[in-house]
Amino acid sequence: MNRTVKRTLALLCALTAAVSPLSAWIPASAETRTIEQINREKKEKQEQINKKKEQLAALADDLSKKAQYEQTLNEQIGLISDKLTLIDSQLQDLHVDMENTEDKISALEDQIEDQKVQVAKDMELFKKRIRALYVHGNDGILSALVGATSFYDILSRIDIIKRITKHDNDIIERLRDEIRELNKSEQDLTANLQALNIQETEMNVLCDEFRASQDELHLAAEQNSSDMQTIRGQQDTVKKEIAGYEEMIEELDTEEDKLIAEAIAKAEAERKAKEEAARKAKEEAEKKAKAEADRKAKEEADRLAKEKAAAQQQAAVTQAPVNQQQNPVTATTAKPAAPVTAAPVVTSPPQQQSSSKLQWPAPGHYHVSSYFGWRTLHNQQNYHGGIDISDGSINGAAACAAASGTVLMHGAKFCPHNYKKNSSCGCNDGYGNYVVISHGNGIYTLYAHLASISVADGQSVTVGQQVGVIGSTGHSTGPHLHFEVRVGGNSTKNRVNPLDYLP
Repeated sequence: MNRTVKRTLALLCALTAAVSPLSAWIPASAETRTIEQINREKKEKQEQINKKKEQLAALADDLSKKAQYEQTLNEQIGLISDKLTLIDSQLQDLHVDMENTEDKISALEDQIEDQKVQVAKDMELFKKRIRALYVHGNDGILSALVGATSFYDILSRIDIIKRITKHDNDIIERLRDEIRELNKSEQDLTANLQALNIQETEMNVLCDEFRASQDELHLAAEQNSSDMQTIRGQQDTVKKEIAGYEEMIEELDTEEDKLIAEAIAKAEAERKAKEEAARKAKEEAEKKAKAEADRKAKEEADRLAKEKAAAQQQAAVTQAPVNQQQNPVTATTAKPAAPVTAAPVVTSPPQQQSSSKLQWPAPGHYHVSSYFGWRTLHNQQNYHGGIDISDGSINGAAACAAASGTVLMHGAKFCPHNYKKNSSCGCNDGYGNYVVISHGNGIYTLYAHLASISVADGQSVTVGQQVGVIGSTGHSTGPHLHFEVRVGGNSTKNRVNPLDYLP
């Protein structure tokens, strides 16, 4: 059990012990009703705390998801930044290639212009020679033949003329070929430049797309960061609400402790007053008994005295002088009176015995490890409202009805924590899985820390019938059966020593 519940149960148990017999609390006092109201309010506050803790856990889960999403966004932003850096580098290289290509095109254009100028010059010279040949016709050849000194010289001169003409033609054709090659190179470079321009455009488009994606991711990251901040604010608010509820519970604990202390003081005063009244009644009874014994002794003595006097008078009559010589009458000796015994004095009331004996609730297991009353548990004083039955083989054994009756209730919430523990798991005020049976005449029995329950509410059970399996649920330091007997009502304030009712 938690600290608050343990303290409350301990104080209530102490209150129950202090006001014995139980009839002192029937009808219930205003303090008891107030304590019950406080307990209900504390339970409501604890339920609110549990709900807030669930909400806090959900917020923590949301915050964790947001943090993971933030990490994913940052990774994506980093990848896009790397891609943009790579594209920028590629664009720089592309711009360098484009500049080089443009320079080459410019140089080719200069070469083409130079070649065109040279071709124009050569064409002009060739045209002049053609015009000269056309103007002079065959005169040039004839002049060359006339001036020849031999036929070989003629052939040589004609060959020279042909060579000159061919040379001019070759020069022009070569220049034209070079121009064609330069034009082709220029076209290739221009096409290459166009391809580079297209590539640049595509890369710029891709870069724009990446930057747009990066902007979207930045917006998403900013929104996610805002959401995380909102969640943290909600967590702070819920924590403050939990602290407020816990402070309310502390105030209720203080109020409850005060009421319990007042109730205990009142009950103690009533107990002392009752003891004093019983003592006076006892003294009065002893006086009356002594007086009655003295009266009876005096009456008996008076009766004996009268009998003795009558006997003496009768003896005197029978011994008259006229009869003195007759057979004398032997004097009658009075029978001594029986001793008078005073009435016994009662020094203490006889021990009340239960009119209803119960059957042992854990057949085959009879070791009591913790008795009814105050005990030390976890270095703290704790009031134990029942007995604990435990031995090395009790785990999994049957818990059986101590008498026939009707199942009044069982654990409102199933406790799955079936194992040894040094603190409460919070299930059913530390009882874990439990069963309460009503046996009539105001007698109830409780079976707690069960691993499982075998009966249902409202079910009739017979003496010895199994109601559950012994385990270690609730606030249990190990497998055992916690057994309680309640007389006068199903309440912790009505708990009595079970050993007074067991064989």
